[in-house]
Amino acid sequence: MLSKFGKKSGIFGATAALVAAPLIAATVSAHAEPSPAPEAKALLSCDMAGTAAFSPALSTNPAGADTQLKVEGEATNCAPASRAAEGVVSATFSGDMAGKMSCTSLPRGVGGDVDITWKYEDGSTKTSKANFELNLEGDLTNATKPAGGAFTGKTTSGEFAEASHKGSAQFDLASAAGGCLAGGLDSLDFAGKYELSQ
Repeated sequence: MLSKFGKKSGIFGATAALVAAPLIAATVSAHAEPSPAPEAKALLSCDMAGTAAFSPALSTNPAGADTQLKVEGEATNCAPASRAAEGVVSATFSGDMAGKMSCTSLPRGVGGDVDITWKYEDGSTKTSKANFELNLEGDLTNATKPAGGAFTGKTTSGEFAEASHKGSAQFDLASAAGGCLAGGLDSLDFAGKYELSQ
């Protein structure tokens, strides 16, 4: 049996539902579409060159072998894109990584610590430690096809705290193919571009 307030209650209930619907939709929409993360601000861009040394030397075994990888190089012609990196002219870097690899099966997702020394135009230096992840691709026995890699990383201590690092490079395949096919490749030169952002 309906109460004498049945009609009014129905009207009020419908009105409340109509008012609440947009609010609920807005709330759901807000949860479904989070605000985009702020874009990284460029601090510095440089040319980059160096050498990757392998121990033991890389073979042509497609299964690869557990290998220590030491990377050493230099960033030059640095162009600061922010006052935070003003005065930086170059940097040297050195890092140790390890993974399963061969001449025909280069590693992906290899990580390790890298030490960086920043050189300023007034002659002073500052240091950073960063953690990098390296992803390589290509076949070092085939000099007719490009082979190279890219890395990303984050400063863990020192200058440019919490800054992000990224770079890409191509390998010098003229000597790589000969080394691989002659019994082992113990080092490989590379050149590319490097960027620092925050």
